Amino acid sequence: MNYFLKPSDKDINILAISYVVFGLIICLFNVSILTMAIRVFGTITLLISGYLLYTYFVQRISTSTSPLFIGLPGLLISILMIFSPESVLAMLPILVGFLLIINSIIHMQKSLVLKDYGYPRWNVNLIFSILVLITGVVLLFQPIQSLSIIMQILGIALITEAIFMLINQHILKKYN
Repeated sequence: MNYFLKPSDKDINILAISYVVFGLIICLFNVSILTMAIRVFGTITLLISGYLLYTYFVQRISTSTSPLFIGLPGLLISILMIFSPESVLAMLPILVGFLLIINSIIHMQKSLVLKDYGYPRWNVNLIFSILVLITGVVLLFQPIQSLSIIMQILGIALITEAIFMLINQHILKKYN
């Protein structure tokens, strides 16, 4: 339990700074940068999948089928990402909703840990995590069709997450 409450300050600070930077980038260059990032990630996935299929069909190093079961879906998904990033972008609201739900559950647990350690304002963190949970559920079941709004929500969520990470780290350090 002590390890859970004492992650490295340096790690938390680097992660929080990267959240803020990526949140600002997403808010400012939302759709165009995301389309380019999907194509770049698709190209990288295509290379890795191609290598896995090459080792399975050409090199025949082992009889394991894991390169086939990883390489073939990876190849299909990477082709979709490179030639039709809009279809991947259409799934973004559901993915963002899913990530917000997971993030809110993690924050709920951290706020309950703060309660256990006697922090008097633990309920503010709990309320924030419930609001994030509601936002995630709405995005998951009623996806917003405007990608620009989704990207701004994601950017703001990343920046807010960074702020709460730093606040929680400070509070945990103070009460631990």
